[in-house]
Amino acid sequence: MPFRCIFFAILVRGIAPCDREWCIRCNKADNPGRAEAEGVVVVNLQRRVQIATLSAVVCAVLALAACQMPRESGQAVPEAAQASDHIPADFNTTFRWIPNDTLDLSAPEGTFVRAFVESFEIANAAQSTSWGYPGFAAAAPSNIAQMLTVYPSKVSEAKPSVGTVFFSALRREDHPFGTRVILCRYAYSSVRDGEGTSAWNSRVDAPRPIEIDFRRQSDTPPIKARGSERTPDGNVFGGWYASRYDFAAVYPTPTADQRACAAQGPTSVPNRAATRGAHPWAPMPPSPGWSAGNDV
Repeated sequence: MPFRCIFFAILVRGIAPCDREWCIRCNKADNPGRAEAEGVVVVNLQRRVQIATLSAVVCAVLALAACQMPRESGQAVPEAAQASDHIPADFNTTFRWIPNDTLDLSAPEGTFVRAFVESFEIANAAQSTSWGYPGFAAAAPSNIAQMLTVYPSKVSEAKPSVGTVFFSALRREDHPFGTRVILCRYAYSSVRDGEGTSAWNSRVDAPRPIEIDFRRQSDTPPIKARGSERTPDGNVFGGWYASRYDFAAVYPTPTADQRACAAQGPTSVPNRAATRGAHPWAPMPPSPGWSAGNDV
């Protein structure tokens, strides 16, 4: 989309007699007088007097300020989502990790796996790597943007989602060059796709395995990462990176891991029948969560 910027020169009587003059910057207009370029009326400037140096400086400053935010149809639009924005408004989801001996959640590898898997869930919902935790894009495979589109998002501004996702480590494979961890993913969610007393469609997801391959190098992720926050406020990936990630390792279905996840469903995961109602199923608090400034 062409970048258009419109700015006004500050007219200070006694410094520059520029009453009603506009400083307008847009795509090059070859036609003198008035021309229209992509819906923007270009007003040809008529120099009446030489602008004083001070007025020119002020005009340039205002030009830079006005160019900070792109515009569409005359309305200001926000910049692209940043990781610091944490959870998208239409994906009100928490994450709970069920501890076991396969993956130490308080160790660096537990921190890395948690951060990557949670980041992928959020980035997939928003269909953008910018929604991952700080450092997610650098810790992800080079084709991460394409990976997000392979699994289309089921939520949108028109169909917001509320719920909780649970993860439990099923097994692991340690190699000299890295580690593969197979997780079981469980979840429940409510999607608002209607109105009134049947606005929310709530259900429990079918269990499925997730596979993540990661390699250790450079800085080590922090240990004992836990707290009251849903997301971390800084980079917790260290210098490690994921060389492979399978969000739904179910082919050919059913796999042995898929059957194992279904058979080992933890009691902390709700077992409810799908319903429609006026309210969503409330999300549970995150566990172990991430640290905040006021966490001890």
